[in-house]
Amino acid sequence: MDYKTSFCLSSYALLASTTPGSAVAPDDMVSLGVMLLCLNLCSAVQDVAVDGLALHLLPDDHLSIGNTLQVVLYKVGCLVGGAGLTYLLMCTNWTITFTSLAAVYMTTAAWVYCLSFKNPLSSKFSSEEKGMEDTDLLNEKEKKDQFLAKEKTSQGQSDVVMVKRIFSIMREVVSSSGAVWVSLYVLLYKMGERGAINNMPLYLLDKGFSKESLAFWNGTVCQGLSVLGSIYGGVALKKSHCPIKAVILRYSSHRFILIFTQCILIFLLEQHPSKSYISMLQYMSIGSLCLLSFNSGVISTVTFTFMMVKSRECRQESQASHYSVLASIEVAGKLIFASFAGFVIDNYGILWSFSLFAFLCILPIVVIYAAPCSLYSNMKRE
Repeated sequence: MDYKTSFCLSSYALLASTTPGSAVAPDDMVSLGVMLLCLNLCSAVQDVAVDGLALHLLPDDHLSIGNTLQVVLYKVGCLVGGAGLTYLLMCTNWTITFTSLAAVYMTTAAWVYCLSFKNPLSSKFSSEEKGMEDTDLLNEKEKKDQFLAKEKTSQGQSDVVMVKRIFSIMREVVSSSGAVWVSLYVLLYKMGERGAINNMPLYLLDKGFSKESLAFWNGTVCQGLSVLGSIYGGVALKKSHCPIKAVILRYSSHRFILIFTQCILIFLLEQHPSKSYISMLQYMSIGSLCLLSFNSGVISTVTFTFMMVKSRECRQESQASHYSVLASIEVAGKLIFASFAGFVIDNYGILWSFSLFAFLCILPIVVIYAAPCSLYSNMKRE
């Protein structure tokens, strides 16, 4: 199955998962849970199809631009989709909201179905067939005989071949060059940052910062800066003197400095200063949060480009699987620690927790420095 077909089928599956949601009562938690599970499963399939398509269609010198577009449009889609559906729900009702979401999936699937592009997985085979046609090495009868011969292959043999192929792909994914180092980096690179970005706004609320002001700065300004950072990440990679390793190290160091600065600001706020001093420290904290959001956007684009470059080193049929494994590790690293961050804050306090976040930001830098030079030897400057 090619990537276009996978994308269309996953979109129709999302449509089929969303449509019943319009008839589900908002307080029916079991039905909602089943629907959300189906949506997440279908979304995961669609992510693999989109990433695999990008891997095979983008030339090497367009990887950074391609990842910039993916990251930026993903963030814009989350903002527009989340805010838009929430506003629609407030203005209408549950049924209209889910029906509208289903219509979006249907429109997307129909649009992709109408697109025409060569199937990347069969490019080498099509080129061989073209050569055969040009030299008249195969006539129509021989092609028909080959087709009939394939049809005679037993189902049992096909299953054995498919299982062997799957294990072969997974073995290549695990044993690929630098797999351990890349996996360790993508597992760790967002842990400390997620803890700081998620919990600093809550801490500022506890310290009396206005909800309206916080919603503006954290919900609008920080999100906008994150998008701008993702755009700038692609620009930074296009500079001939900035290879991926250098960009990762530079902005990872900036991130550590920003979170360490937040530790200092929290320490000062905990000393119960005067009211005017508290206001100044709060806005300094907001400033650090804005800069951290921009920095986060840069690192996201660069990291996804790094992952795609390493996946390109695998065989063509294994590239999408390699990238999907790395993407799954990246998501796991963010979610697992985010689940425990609140527990750490409740038991050890806000200052020690942010000190831990700063320490976690050092670990990706150590991994990138400690990784063997062979990890970067085949990487072109984007």
